[in-house]
Amino acid sequence: MNIDEMRDAMEALGREMAAQHQHADIIVADGAWMALVLGSRGVTKDIDAYIAPPSEPIRVAAKAVAQQLNLPSDWLNDGMKGFFYGTPPQELWREFAGLSVYAVSADYMLALKVYAARVEDVADVRALIQHLGIQSVTDALDVVERYIPRHLLTAKHEYFAESCFEELSSD
Repeated sequence: MNIDEMRDAMEALGREMAAQHQHADIIVADGAWMALVLGSRGVTKDIDAYIAPPSEPIRVAAKAVAQQLNLPSDWLNDGMKGFFYGTPPQELWREFAGLSVYAVSADYMLALKVYAARVEDVADVRALIQHLGIQSVTDALDVVERYIPRHLLTAKHEYFAESCFEELSSD
């Protein structure tokens, strides 16, 4: 999905919710966040979001939007919820009829990306490091530890963060 498709899908989702005389809140993260909020990429495969309960009305509306806009059935993906710790810092990003879209903070997004430690996230972590003005691996890991319990972090996470800085310094 490109940025316009994501915005169109969320606007349509809001219309569906309003047509049901309901309102939903979602918190956008991952690739959609990188594209919509930070503007560091143009596309993502889906919109990763935490769906505030009750989730069933928004799931029904998302299926209707998928049919209307010819999107994959999983265009709104809440699999990210398993990575959220506590209540993430967030702010309202966009308000549509029937839908409020919140975005996690940049430092929280960095913590999620470093914790995931996926090779495909290196470019995102680099963009976040630059956006946040982080100068060292230690500083980056300090941000991660604000949100991810220390006992869950391993050498893998440290090595991943280091590799992102190595990539950054080789530009």
